[in-house]
Amino acid sequence: MIVDVHAHALSRDFLSELAREGAFGIETCPEGFRFAGYGPLDPLLFDMDGRLESLTRRGIGLQLVSPPPRVVSHAGWAADAAFARRLNDQTLAAVRDGGGRLGGLLVPPIAEPERCVAEIWRGLDEGHVGVALPTSATGRPLDDPAFEPMWAECARQGCIVFMHPTTGVERQAFGSFTMLQLVGWPSETALCVARLIFAGVIERHAGLKLVLAHGGGTLPMLAGRLDLAYEAPLYEANPACRAHIAKPPSHYLRDLYYDTVVAHPTVLDFLLKLVGPERVVFGTDFPFEIGDAEGRKSLAALEPLGVEVRDTVLANGARLVSGARS
Repeated sequence: MIVDVHAHALSRDFLSELAREGAFGIETCPEGFRFAGYGPLDPLLFDMDGRLESLTRRGIGLQLVSPPPRVVSHAGWAADAAFARRLNDQTLAAVRDGGGRLGGLLVPPIAEPERCVAEIWRGLDEGHVGVALPTSATGRPLDDPAFEPMWAECARQGCIVFMHPTTGVERQAFGSFTMLQLVGWPSETALCVARLIFAGVIERHAGLKLVLAHGGGTLPMLAGRLDLAYEAPLYEANPACRAHIAKPPSHYLRDLYYDTVVAHPTVLDFLLKLVGPERVVFGTDFPFEIGDAEGRKSLAALEPLGVEVRDTVLANGARLVSGARS
């Protein structure tokens, strides 16, 4: 069974609620809904019939869905316990309408770290198959000790933990040419996960099934540069870069998972060589155009790499999901 680990969904009813509340700049429009300043939302975000047609046509057995990042966390705002529960309940409503083709990823209330474990328990008990995390909480890094119980619980549960970048800091330079999504978000992933590595979070929680969106953003290209900080002997030596880890940072890149949403065959080939096919997982970023909504780019890039590599990557999602508690 092919599992798509990276897809987004919001129910029509929930979007209508947000529009009535004036939340996140969501408005109704002839196409359905729009983000003010962004434009109309792709109807496939909330059109279940269209989504299921796509999954059936492409032979996708299960699609893991989470809310789009803007409603999870943004600079100066993050989901608290009340809103996280609303997000998770609407995700489960979409799952119920999905005819067994959708799996829900719950959002912990990262604005209230002390309540994350309880919401993870609640969400998994009610039918979610994993956890969806942003890359920061109102700019607060996720290696903050306040989040340690959350990481420990995710590892203990053995469920998939999908990380999608969000905006940690607003910058004027991101305001044009779609720079936020194209450059800002991949960099947010690198910043978040590099800190998790140096802080020892990845080493302490060896069973963590952390999947990074967009092939890990810019993180894989920084493998050698991160090691330089660990190895620096004198003038640029920073004791913090060795204090919490026993091996060079690049070693821990192979303890993570990466989706295939990189949109270029050479980049996907590089990622596969860096971490190995067993650490790369099929994903699409459905239904967004700045993604690989139907997987065409990644499937075409995998084809010349051989049947063994292709089949391994396409099977990894099912392997990760099967380890979650039922």
